[in-house]
Amino acid sequence: MRSVVVAKFVPTPPNSGDKRRTLGIVRALRELGPVTLCAFAGADEDVAALEAEGIEVRASPLRRRPVDLVGGLARSRSLTSARFWDGALARSVADAVGEDTDVLVVEHVQLLPYARGLRAGARVLDMHNIESSLTARTAATSSGLRRVVLAAEARALRAMERRVQDVDVIAVVSEGDRLGLQELVDHPRVVVVPNAWDAPAPLPPAEGPVASFVALLSWTPNVQAATWFCREVWPRVVAEVPGARLQLVGRNPTDEVRGLAGSTVEVTGTVPDLDPWYARSRVALAPLLAGGGSRLKILEALAAARPVVSTTIGVEGLEDLIGRGVVVADDPASMARAVAALLQDPAESERLGHLGAEAVGSDHSWQAAVRPLVAQLPGSDRR
Repeated sequence: MRSVVVAKFVPTPPNSGDKRRTLGIVRALRELGPVTLCAFAGADEDVAALEAEGIEVRASPLRRRPVDLVGGLARSRSLTSARFWDGALARSVADAVGEDTDVLVVEHVQLLPYARGLRAGARVLDMHNIESSLTARTAATSSGLRRVVLAAEARALRAMERRVQDVDVIAVVSEGDRLGLQELVDHPRVVVVPNAWDAPAPLPPAEGPVASFVALLSWTPNVQAATWFCREVWPRVVAEVPGARLQLVGRNPTDEVRGLAGSTVEVTGTVPDLDPWYARSRVALAPLLAGGGSRLKILEALAAARPVVSTTIGVEGLEDLIGRGVVVADDPASMARAVAALLQDPAESERLGHLGAEAVGSDHSWQAAVRPLVAQLPGSDRR
């Protein structure tokens, strides 16, 4: 079975939730036959690592030229879609998709313009989020001109999501997203392909009362989460646990996030390896106020045997992990109590973390996650 995948970025190294999901899908398709990946690549992407796995990569630089932005807006009416439109990548996709292409997979609804006019045995849209809902939530927690722009973008994305009838299969990450999409479009083949993780690798217990929020710290929902937690929750934790320390770990922190650094808060910026930072952490955090899909950062932390304190929105799509590694708290006072309790109780933190690692290993492997999608693809029965 020959597949072509269109993605935002070459997913190696898998240092974001977007990349890790794309890599899981690409590897699952490679088990069925040749795969060509068409995506952007820059200094952060390792094309050779993916090619070493036997996957053909057709990479383009992400230039974001005015001519491409205008062309993208004409095709989609969406700003976030237009930001990822590039003529060179469009030509790569068109060249890769031929008469022998069994499956064409598009990662994210914003990249659907790349598939326009192309034919394959099956056209698949993998929706990492219900993007219109995610953007609307972010708009609701913003203000001023930013709120107006995000609200307009949510409407543009909703219009795109309502025009997905011409794809053969849609993959979503959770039952909640499936129901949310159902309100926008009546599509006969929507399958849940939950986010997953590799084999758990539990770390030894942390020595000190350290909490960590590990995330892409340039993404608006993560910036909002870090800001809210540091301003509303963390002072309450420090008041109860004077020796507590907070790590904000992740790529490309905005100036707003860097400004959160202080005597008890460290903002690391990009780090080459997350293991040392998880090793220092007794508790991981997912204090999201907006979002969609499900959180790979939760699976990552649990795989390292670190319990997670999350908001209800943060654990959406992974509700089965509540009580199995995840503690939910939504208001500042209750979240502060939950974090402080785990920071002061190493034994309970270790117990809950290992429950989470076991749950990830048994219920959230990529092999199990992609099975519903593979079953929908032409030629999968020849495996």
